[in-house]
Amino acid sequence: MDLKERRQMNTVKRHPWEMSRAQVIADLLKLNPEREYRILDIGCGDLFLEEYLLERYALLQFYCVDIAYSEEEVTVLNQKNKRIRVYNNFADVADEVRQMDIVLLLDVVEHIERERDFLEELISRPFFTKQTEILITVPAFQCLYTSHDHFLGHYRRYSLKEIRRLVQQADLKLLTSGYFYMSLLIPRMLKKGKENLVGKGRDTTGLVEWKGGAGWTSFLKKVLTFDYRTGKFFKAMGLSLPGLSTYVLCRKKSVS
Repeated sequence: MDLKERRQMNTVKRHPWEMSRAQVIADLLKLNPEREYRILDIGCGDLFLEEYLLERYALLQFYCVDIAYSEEEVTVLNQKNKRIRVYNNFADVADEVRQMDIVLLLDVVEHIERERDFLEELISRPFFTKQTEILITVPAFQCLYTSHDHFLGHYRRYSLKEIRRLVQQADLKLLTSGYFYMSLLIPRMLKKGKENLVGKGRDTTGLVEWKGGAGWTSFLKKVLTFDYRTGKFFKAMGLSLPGLSTYVLCRKKSVS
C-alpha cells in the first residue's frame, strides 16, 4: 500500500486488490523456495508485499526504499525483521549492496516525470547485472486516468505497447509482459464516465476507503485471482486480454 494511503487509515484493512496482487507478483517472479534472493523494492510502501512473500519464501532478503519514510520510521522498521532492510534514500542502499537478483518497480514508474532517464540511471548501477531481473507494473490505459491517479501523483497510465517501448528504449531485454485484472476495467470505465459528467471525486482511493468484511474481502480476492489466472491461460493460448494493470519482466541487454 502507498504510504500516502496508509497514513489516512486508522487501522489496516487490506483491500482484496492488494491481497490478490501479492499473489500475482509471486506468480510472475517464479521464486525457488530453496534459493536465496536479494530483492530491491523501490517505492515499497508499507511492506505488505515483503511480509507476504517471506511467509512463503523464507530465504528472501529485501532492500526496501521509499522516500516517504521518516528517519524514525526507518529506525523502527529496521529493528523488526532482519530480512527486510528499509531505507528512505536510494543512495544508501545503492552503496551498500553489490548485486541484486530482482528489482521491483510496482506501480512506481507512473509517478516519475522522466521515467526513461530514471530507468537508464537505475540499470547503470553496479548492482544491476546481466542476471538481474526487473519486474515493472503500471496502471493501464491513459484514457482511464481519473481522480484516483491524480490523488496518487500519477503522471500517466500505459498501454502494453507503451510500457514495452519504454523498457526497450532503456536498454532492457523484454522477457515477458501482459495485462491483468480485466474484470476491473468496467468499474474504472464507469468511474471515468461519471467524472466526465459530474466532475472529479474526493481525493482518496478505494484502498483507504475499503470497509468490506472478511467474507466479502476473501470472495473478491478470489475473483481477482481467478481473473489473473484466466488471463494467464489465454495468454498461453496466444491471446492477450486487456486489464486495468500491465506488467513487464526484463533483464539488461548489455553490460557496460
